[in-house]
Amino acid sequence: MSHSASPAPIDMPSVYHLLQHVCQQQPSAKAFTLIKQLAPELVDETVSYQTFFDNLHRTIRLIRHHVGLSEDSSQRPVVSFLLPNISEAQYILWAAESCGIANPLNPLLSVDALTVLMDKAETDIIFALGPNPRTDFWQKAQAAAAKSARDIKLVPVVFPADEAPAFSAQLSDFDAAPLPQQWLPIQTDVAAYFHTGGTTGSPKLVVQSQANHLATANAFVEAMQASEKDTLINGLPVFHVAGALVLGLGGLAAGIHTVFPTMAGFRDPQVIKQYWQLVERYQATLGGAIPTSVAALTSVPIDSDISSLRYLLSGGASLPESVGQDITKLTGLELYQIYGMTETSGVIAMPHLDAPSKLLSAGYKAAGMEIAIDELAPDSDGVGEICVRGPMVFENYLGVSESPLTDGWFRTGDLGYLDDEGSLFITGRSKDLIIRSGHNIDPVVIESCLEEHPAVSLAAAVSKPDAYAGELPVVYVQLHEGADVSIEELMAHAKQHIDEPPAQPKAITLLDALPLTAVGKIQKTELRALAAASAVKEQLAEHEPSVAVDITAKMLSCGKVSLDVSTSESSESLAQTCHHLAESLNLEINF
Repeated sequence: MSHSASPAPIDMPSVYHLLQHVCQQQPSAKAFTLIKQLAPELVDETVSYQTFFDNLHRTIRLIRHHVGLSEDSSQRPVVSFLLPNISEAQYILWAAESCGIANPLNPLLSVDALTVLMDKAETDIIFALGPNPRTDFWQKAQAAAAKSARDIKLVPVVFPADEAPAFSAQLSDFDAAPLPQQWLPIQTDVAAYFHTGGTTGSPKLVVQSQANHLATANAFVEAMQASEKDTLINGLPVFHVAGALVLGLGGLAAGIHTVFPTMAGFRDPQVIKQYWQLVERYQATLGGAIPTSVAALTSVPIDSDISSLRYLLSGGASLPESVGQDITKLTGLELYQIYGMTETSGVIAMPHLDAPSKLLSAGYKAAGMEIAIDELAPDSDGVGEICVRGPMVFENYLGVSESPLTDGWFRTGDLGYLDDEGSLFITGRSKDLIIRSGHNIDPVVIESCLEEHPAVSLAAAVSKPDAYAGELPVVYVQLHEGADVSIEELMAHAKQHIDEPPAQPKAITLLDALPLTAVGKIQKTELRALAAASAVKEQLAEHEPSVAVDITAKMLSCGKVSLDVSTSESSESLAQTCHHLAESLNLEINF
């Protein structure tokens, strides 16, 4: 049955009702396939839409049982989980949204950060990957629950724990029958708390409603021309809005078949190496990944039949033009970008598939979304902060009384402009600006220049603290596999192609691989910490040339860099120098 005649997702009473509608339309169609292993031979497991919906019902009853809710209770429990993007995570995510509030958590967060988030969300139950030799998800869940002031039930997933059988074994004890009406949500109910990105500090919890999620699903269905005939490889994590909502819920709304490429997703190097083979095996029609994974794919020869692919997608960060050109040359396919953020349930701009892609464009405003540019200065050439309003936009952060919206508008913090055709271009982050002696430098100018060099795969420009200029631009570079180039050549390339002298980088550092967040974005906080450590080390070498020092640095949640300086030859002079550097460079230095 074609989805073209189906009601729009946004017209549904809730996400549950949307899933019910799709599953009733195509009960025997493939919903999910999890690749359990790639080598020595590929092993996978497929779940139909009917099985998915039956297990969703069972999971709802399992959650209510463990939380201790009676049959007639309308209480909506908060369900936190630390899981990879696998079939069981899909049961738990959508069951949580259907009977309560889902709270997907990044397993790379510290136990302290997880505890804060769980307590802020008022967690009732945690699902976590059970004890196994490859991850510490279960140990973190146990530790966070133990530190919490709340009485939280723990359920292991995939792997059993000493104190409880695995989720799948427990699931069979519960009924798949239809649910009582009083358990079901409505559009104004809270659907989920998604935390903002980051692996340090205590991120905020973004409150998302059922209506927000339906609007995201609607935007995907309208823009992506997807149907039950499509297959998508989704290697993004379930705690991220792109993996869970845009591709996840959007894909379910369209009735597509989703393939999860191992528990590690796109973080598994073997998945990238075998990506084109997986396309052929599963006849994937929708392909792509985050920019860093797309960059890696440009180095993977195509040794398979990928004619099933209709187009490629990228999102989560700006895609370097050279990477887009390389992947299009390699595959012969159009590559389109999607732009969104946690506060907009993953969607702001979507592609127009009927038109050729614009490699530097983030897409066009999604269905129902309004986009306005708040220009920073009269001579900004239309570049300003991107502001958005629409049904995907959240209303508040959990526990924060002050509204982040002005007349419904949310300031994204991203800089960009709209061209004459309404295509959105992102030029940088307002908070990423490097301010050198009062001169505002957009890192994208530097990064784009270096990424045009044939040897460069990725570049990330950050600020290095300087007592005189305040900040200096420096760049960290990852080369294409097998490429060889000198720092001198890259510096000459930057000087030749960056017109404004203040924006020309003061230093270029080659790294084997740029540090990435859990969702594959370049971790600029780590690079800023490296740059700060470099600045302090240089200054100490100048003032205390005879003393060998060791420096470790980290970015604090407040945005300041903290450095630990250790030496075998401690002295009052060195302590005074560290104190002076802390003041002059605006750093926290522990000596």
